[in-house]
Amino acid sequence: MDTLEKHLAVIHDIKSSLLAIERHSERLMKRESSLSENVEEALRVIHDSAAEASDTLEDTSFSSSLEASQDETRKSEPVNLARMTREVVQRFQQHAEHKGQTLNCVVPDPVNSQKHRVLGKPVQLREAMNNLVSNALKYSPSGKSVEVWVWQNQETVYFSVSDEGPGLSEEEREQVFEPFRTADPNPTGGEKSTGLGLYIVRRIVESHDGLIEVETEKGDGSTFTLCLPAVCSSSSRMSSEARLDSDLVASAVS
Repeated sequence: MDTLEKHLAVIHDIKSSLLAIERHSERLMKRESSLSENVEEALRVIHDSAAEASDTLEDTSFSSSLEASQDETRKSEPVNLARMTREVVQRFQQHAEHKGQTLNCVVPDPVNSQKHRVLGKPVQLREAMNNLVSNALKYSPSGKSVEVWVWQNQETVYFSVSDEGPGLSEEEREQVFEPFRTADPNPTGGEKSTGLGLYIVRRIVESHDGLIEVETEKGDGSTFTLCLPAVCSSSSRMSSEARLDSDLVASAVS
């Protein structure tokens, strides 16, 4: 793990702690009748300070993400996407539990280093995967599930995140990877959104000669999939045949 990757990991961990402080202070403030004026004011200061710090970290996180997506000097190396997926999902488990959501991870055995490998820059790939999982949790209601899985088909490795959130209209789908586009409705847990996450994902995956696909329907959730050339692929770019189709998604979920 290099310096930038450690930086992004620390930011995520701090943001999770700040979000917990916000939520607990909100719950306590709802008991206004049993709180003195001084205690209520102290809780409001705690809540607002945590929210302000979270906003600052959000800006720092996306600045770092943009740095990662634009950095051409970092060396590419074989990356086991199955192993990385397990690490990413584990990092978001606490946040999912806090929101009353179920975060499931379906990946093949990451010990097998001969499969599910892509040639890329680990810090960038991890950030793209973080953003997709974070978005799924951000817009999914409490009690819903988010599924994350990895599989390989011929010369392509796929990483998918499927949620039971609000889904996207056709117009939103066409614009979802543009910068500063935010979803409607708002995040379900009061999380912040800069509208840059999916734009950064697209930048990263394109820099790895890959594609990002989205299958969605308004009111019926979304599935975002990264399609990346396998490390064993002889082609430097993905062919049009490597695009994800609905039958492949259905077979992977079942």
